[in-house]
Amino acid sequence: MIKVNQRKWKISGLLMLGLVAIFAVLIQPVAAKKSSSYSLTAQLPATQTNPAVTYFDLTAAENSVQPLTVIVTNHAQQALQVTVSANDAYTANSGLIAYDRATVKTLSAPQSLQFSRLIQGQRTQTVKVAAGQSTKVTFKVKMPDAPFSGMILGGIRSVATVGDDGNHVQNQVAYNLSVVLRHNVTPVMPQVQLKRVLPGVRLEKSGLHVRLNNTKPNIVSQMTFTGTVTKPGQRKVRARYQQQQLQMAPYSEFNYFMPTKVLQPGKYVLHLRLTGRDGYAQTLTKQFHVDKGQQISTQNDAPLATKQTNWWLYVAGGVLIVGIAAGGTYWAYRKGRRFGPRHRQK
Repeated sequence: MIKVNQRKWKISGLLMLGLVAIFAVLIQPVAAKKSSSYSLTAQLPATQTNPAVTYFDLTAAENSVQPLTVIVTNHAQQALQVTVSANDAYTANSGLIAYDRATVKTLSAPQSLQFSRLIQGQRTQTVKVAAGQSTKVTFKVKMPDAPFSGMILGGIRSVATVGDDGNHVQNQVAYNLSVVLRHNVTPVMPQVQLKRVLPGVRLEKSGLHVRLNNTKPNIVSQMTFTGTVTKPGQRKVRARYQQQQLQMAPYSEFNYFMPTKVLQPGKYVLHLRLTGRDGYAQTLTKQFHVDKGQQISTQNDAPLATKQTNWWLYVAGGVLIVGIAAGGTYWAYRKGRRFGPRHRQK
């Protein structure tokens, strides 16, 4: 009977260890494996202006047809389907130049100077690349039939769904290659207009929606945005904000959000200072009005709530599991004392 009792104790101990192991597995974070991917590189033509860069920067004569060839290399262990597109450039609300839209609204640019209209043939191609292999994709762009100033900006964008065999997780991986077309290298200075200022909210923060238009065929690069808010005719600063490393595409609109503290109803002036690469600098001002309907609640001045892990659920679960294990051990102990060797002695 002693062996039977010892066996029960072993079973109880294994039960408790098993519960503790289950608890440990439940609270252990799972790290996803790194997905295999692919690469996109440009095969630069003879008309490349700057061979030191990895994107297309072409200076070519009018009416000439230029090849835009990219190399898609599959680094995965299975075949990969990649969609490659030639799109116009635009300025995203994040303040970066993007190429992910098939249709882009441009400002005052003649249609003959839009990158998407210069592409001959289909603007989107889908290719299947074998594992460990490379495939070339070529677009042909015809230069405008008349000389032009500045640059035409577009991009080659690739998108592929990459799978992870370990966790069966799929990720969409995209790459961009800029395409700059020039007729000559004569520089054109960007010119930005401050079109509109409206008070509003973004991500539960009060601020100003500032609309900027780049009206020239050149990029605003490495732009620093410095905004100061005052009352008309006063110098006292009511709000100030600065952000660096912004960009604007040629002939594009930029809807920028400038965070501010809560502004009481009344008239205000936004003093805007923009600076950038190659000596670009502009100072712009515009009046705007805040009424009661646009006033932001003061709760937006409080720090934003961050999503937190409900650790108390894990603690409660752990306490419950330990309680069950302790109860099972105590039950086995009591049963062993009641039916064990000492009570069966005669």
